Amino acid sequence: MTPKLFESFQHCPMCGSANLCQGALQRKCGDCGHAMFNNPIAAVAVWIFDAENRVLLIERGREPAKGKLAPPGGFLDAGESLEVAAKREIEEEVGLKIKDLQFVCSHPNDYLYGGKTCSTCDVFFTAQLAEPAGNGVAQEGEVTAMSWRALADISRDDLAFESMRVSLDKLRGLRLLCRKK
Repeated sequence: MTPKLFESFQHCPMCGSANLCQGALQRKCGDCGHAMFNNPIAAVAVWIFDAENRVLLIERGREPAKGKLAPPGGFLDAGESLEVAAKREIEEEVGLKIKDLQFVCSHPNDYLYGGKTCSTCDVFFTAQLAEPAGNGVAQEGEVTAMSWRALADISRDDLAFESMRVSLDKLRGLRLLCRKK
């Protein structure tokens, strides 16, 4: 089993003491009293729709889940809102501009990084292309391929993470509700 990042901390980041009291959600330094919490890292992903109502999927170029499909996205930078991070990540990862960003859902995820499992909160949006359909430009090393697909043609098993499968299910349900109105 891969160790959790939070559980791997052996010293207090404030005073360097190894006297840490361990708990599932918190570690507290027995010497200086500093408390560290097991808070998730925020990530965003966007189901981008084109004029033909297809969504953009990338093929992941790195582990974890290298070669699996995903809506483009990534991690928030300090000082960013979810919306700003979503737009930045889309421009960086696939070279596209988006508009009409709408929240779909959020879901917890475990993300393997540097041999440790990090807890994340993955936040999913939908958006429209801001410009006429373009192919975009895949970020070298991060994305090995890009394709536009109908929601009905996306296999849950091809998606990189369970959070993405949950989001796809939610998105499909929302689209069905919109058609019934």
